[in-house]
Amino acid sequence: MKFYKILITFFCVLLIPIFSFAHGGNITGWKDKDSDKIVLHDGKYYGYHNEDGQRHYHQVEWDEEKQRWVIVAPAVYYDENFNVLSNNNDNNSEKIEVKFADTVDGDTAKFIMNGEEITVRFLGIDTPETVKPNTPVQPYGPEASDFTKTKLTNASKIELEFDENSDPKDKYDRYLAWVWVDGELLQNLIIKEGLAQTYMLQNNYMYAGLLQTSEYEAKNSKIGIWSDDANSNTDSNTTSDTSSNVTNTTDTNAVNSNNISTATSDTTTLGAIIIAIVVFILTSLKIIKRKK
Repeated sequence: MKFYKILITFFCVLLIPIFSFAHGGNITGWKDKDSDKIVLHDGKYYGYHNEDGQRHYHQVEWDEEKQRWVIVAPAVYYDENFNVLSNNNDNNSEKIEVKFADTVDGDTAKFIMNGEEITVRFLGIDTPETVKPNTPVQPYGPEASDFTKTKLTNASKIELEFDENSDPKDKYDRYLAWVWVDGELLQNLIIKEGLAQTYMLQNNYMYAGLLQTSEYEAKNSKIGIWSDDANSNTDSNTTSDTSSNVTNTTDTNAVNSNNISTATSDTTTLGAIIIAIVVFILTSLKIIKRKK
C-alpha cells in the first residue's frame, strides 16, 4: 500500500505543472471556424476561456493554414463587454533619466547612467541584424538602426525603466530595460514602424499587451519587415535569415498566440498519456498481487 501511495504522489506532482502550463491557451471553440463560442463585436472576433474561475476574452483571428483560432495579443484581456481589463502586470517602477552615448544597432544602445556608461538591450523586441558577426545585413536592419539613432539623438529626455518580471541583464551583461524618449516608449515606436518584432516578450511584462497589439497592426498593414518586399528579397541568404527571424518569433516567445493552442493540446495529450500509464501500472500491480 505504501508503494501505491508513493507512486500516486509522484505522478500527481508530475501532472500539476503540465496542466498548469496547459491552462489558458485553448479558447473555447478554437478548432471550429463556425463556433458559436466565438463572438463578433465591432468587426473583431473574440473568444474566451477561464482562469482561476474567472472568464475573460481575447481578440482572435482564424488561421487558415493552421485551421484554428489564434489569439492576437495574449497579454490583453477583455471583459464580457469587450472592454480592456486593467493590466495587473503594471507596477510602479521608477524611471531613471539617462544621457544618450551611442547606438549599437536598432535594439541596442549605450547610455550614461549615474556617471557610468552602460549598454542596454531594449527589452521585448528584436530588430533585423546589421552588426552581428558572420551574419549578413538583413532587410530593414539599417532603417531600424537609423530610426533608433534619430529618436535617441533628438530626444530632450531619455529614461530607462526596469521590469520587475524580467532579468536585469542578459547573458552578455547588457541591461534589459524599457526605453522612454520624451514620454514615449521607444520599443513601441520601433514596432509600429514595422522595424522590429516582439522577442522574448513574456505576458507578465509591463508593456507586453501594448507591443503585441502594435505588432499585430504592423503585420496587417504589411509595413517594414512584414512587407512583401522584405519577404521576397533577392538575396537568398538575407531572405533566409530574415524569414527565419520572423517565423521563429513565435517559437522564441513561449506564450505567443500562434503556438498557444498547439502547446496546450500537446501538454494535455501528454497528461492524458501519463494518466493512462498510471492506471495501467496500478491495474497491473493489482493483478500481480492477486496472483500471489
